[in-house]
Amino acid sequence: MNFTNKINRIWQPGIITILLLLVAMSGSNISFGQDIPELATAQMKLGKIWVGVSASGGKATFEYRTGFFPNDFEIVGNRGQYQEAYTGAGINLSTTGWFNPYVDSVQKVSIYKYVNEYMPYGKVVTPMTNHLRFGYPDMEIEFQSVDLEDFGIVDPNYAEFQNHSFDQIVEVENETIFGVTVQRKIMSWTQNYNDNYIIADMTFSNPTSDTLHNFYINMQENAGNIYFSNGTNPTPQNSELFNSSITWQHYYGARAGDSLRVFYEYSADDPRSPGDNMGAPIVSQNGRLSNPNFTFYTTLHASAAPYYNKANDVDDFLQPIITHVGKPTQIPYTQGDDAFGSKNYYAIRGGFSEDYPMANAISGTYHGYNTDELGLSDYSEHTAGVYGGVSEKTQSYGPYTFAPGQKIHIVIASGFAGIGYEKGMEIGAKWLEGTLEDPPNMPDPNTGWLPSNFSFPSDATDMDKKKDRWISAGIDSVMLAASRAKWNFDHDYNIPKAPPPPDKVTITGYGDGVHIEWSAYDAEQTNNFAGYRIMRRVSRADTVYYEPIYNSGSDDLSLDHLYIDQSVLFGAQYYYYVQSKAKIDENDITAHPTTRGKMLYSSRTLQPDIIFINPPRTSSENLDEIRIAPNPYNINDPLLNTYGFTDQRGIIFFNLPGTVTIKIFTEHGDLIRSIDHDSPVQAGSVTWDMITSSQQVISSGVYIAVFEKPNGEVSYQKFIVVR
Repeated sequence: MNFTNKINRIWQPGIITILLLLVAMSGSNISFGQDIPELATAQMKLGKIWVGVSASGGKATFEYRTGFFPNDFEIVGNRGQYQEAYTGAGINLSTTGWFNPYVDSVQKVSIYKYVNEYMPYGKVVTPMTNHLRFGYPDMEIEFQSVDLEDFGIVDPNYAEFQNHSFDQIVEVENETIFGVTVQRKIMSWTQNYNDNYIIADMTFSNPTSDTLHNFYINMQENAGNIYFSNGTNPTPQNSELFNSSITWQHYYGARAGDSLRVFYEYSADDPRSPGDNMGAPIVSQNGRLSNPNFTFYTTLHASAAPYYNKANDVDDFLQPIITHVGKPTQIPYTQGDDAFGSKNYYAIRGGFSEDYPMANAISGTYHGYNTDELGLSDYSEHTAGVYGGVSEKTQSYGPYTFAPGQKIHIVIASGFAGIGYEKGMEIGAKWLEGTLEDPPNMPDPNTGWLPSNFSFPSDATDMDKKKDRWISAGIDSVMLAASRAKWNFDHDYNIPKAPPPPDKVTITGYGDGVHIEWSAYDAEQTNNFAGYRIMRRVSRADTVYYEPIYNSGSDDLSLDHLYIDQSVLFGAQYYYYVQSKAKIDENDITAHPTTRGKMLYSSRTLQPDIIFINPPRTSSENLDEIRIAPNPYNINDPLLNTYGFTDQRGIIFFNLPGTVTIKIFTEHGDLIRSIDHDSPVQAGSVTWDMITSSQQVISSGVYIAVFEKPNGEVSYQKFIVVR
């Protein structure tokens, strides 16, 4: 290693520290993402996998649950705190016999992440960029502008979009402690057959004069650091909240005949609770399964050997050559028995997997056993298992002899798939009432798609086992998603594109229904345009799903569109989104065979439903026709939740004049709230959230509503509240 490189690597962390101090002292509004590249972050929120990208490749904390985080779209959001491999972050690089300039000596074994004790902020050599093909449309809901900031630079003309179909790409290049650089490209799709995974395409380059021996690229993922969009509205009882770290973990790809390389994770029974709660059924909510899906990551490409010329880069299906599961601190290790004296390297190079091997793994590979193949019903009863904490799905690529000027190409996809929340609600309800039947076409009549030696809990009933077999059917969905991701990579990310979303959407509740107006010029210019679809749901409850209320064909062409939804209940809370459609040609060779001839829809996530519509009644000038509902109001009425009052509060005044003042008094004559109703659309209804002018929720009792028109005409009505 030359002297200049040595000095640069030692000096770099100090430079970052000085910059941070200067920023703190200056009080300026410097953008860390631009002025200190190592501190830049980006968010990817287009499909069903929401992730944050840290430019440094280190830890970060991302939050997605405020605003739009729709349960029925089956979104998961990775928090980024454990440095999982979703975005090519948190990767361990290791080598032997390397001269460490920070300690001025040769180390027997060296294992470092991008961010480590010597490079506490990492090092970015090419600053991060974040580009989107589409941005949020111009949206107005009930005369309120939905002003959302795009989470990237919207530029449909960006060069990478021209010959590829992804709709967001984040790019950054890091330098590691070894001098190896890592070019990361993280891509996501809105195309509805490929929106349940993201791809991290990583090229490792060795620009140094050092040959790195026994070079391993090691990464891990888990479900314990994920936000799930389902299961919190309404919030289950504490005893029914699912724990995302109680999981089975399984690697497929280690045995002869395996067609893909997929590491997946799914809900396990908690042996500390009676019965079988695999899938996290919520008994208090009709048994719906709050965790019927799988998280996974799959290898799409791994270089068989380092290369100088990209044309010589060949995929090696045996890579990752090493896999194992478990909590790292629980891995058994005796230093005296290991030539390298490193517990971490023992696991990375396959020592742990060799000592606790998977049955029938391909000779020459080192795959640890799968937890769901132990013949034990307790997910934690394995060598590195625990009840508490997170168990990692870990894999290593290598060992490589990495010479100066060479490259290594690793591509993974991280995804989320399974039977789905809506099917999980159906399965859970039938399980609870004892009418559930087995899924059709099971490969194993006892375990379904689970391993043949899978062990159900000893107290599992026949209904429990049927429920579990239905959950296992999600393995098929996992493999389909992994297959589509592999196809996507093999076709240079040039699968059929999603249609452009509408560029303008306006939704307003009128007396004759909900008026939905939109325009989508770009969508109508595509050669496979196929019309529009409007989806609707009532309330934000996790037990409610969007349904189509409008479907049109390719002749639905106009500069401006209008659809009036008249099949609504006044006062209920409705959410809508408008999608443009495109059809994949039946002979499209770029499309995965399972998607040819099928319909594509523009992204739901690009039209966030964060404002609901309360469809109003037509106004009436006759004060005698005013009605109050529900009256009496009872907080335990299940219809309140059905119609969207998820906070269990809602009093509706309807048959109102277009302009009227409503004053609400207690039975003792105290004024607690005044509402000025002056509807621009002559709507005849108002929903009151039962909060007083002093921001207090009203208590049980009798109340008096006084209605007064501008001409002085007045009427009175009583209503009763029971809480």
